[in-house]
Amino acid sequence: MSGRMVTLKGHMHSCPMADPKAHIGGPVVSTQQTFVTVDGVPIATVGDTCICTGVPTSDGVAGGSSVANINGRKIARIGDPCNHGGKLTQGVAWITFE
Repeated sequence: MSGRMVTLKGHMHSCPMADPKAHIGGPVVSTQQTFVTVDGVPIATVGDTCICTGVPTSDGVAGGSSVANINGRKIARIGDPCNHGGKLTQGVAWITFE
């Protein structure tokens, strides 16, 4: 079984929520850790903040790797869930985790 691509700050998520405007989704805008980076960009973890650009409002990373973490926070990967029911949609192809 292959792993999923790791998501970084600035990578995108989708958001299906509408109340009544569509949230659409947008980038991960802040991370709770800055120690582990890829080319100087922090790796996203559970609890990090995404922005829904259609409203705008904040969303959050809700799920991550079951085997890899940074300071006790699960590493976020493409396909992991966000609080509004959407998913992370972008990742680094050469870094993957289960």
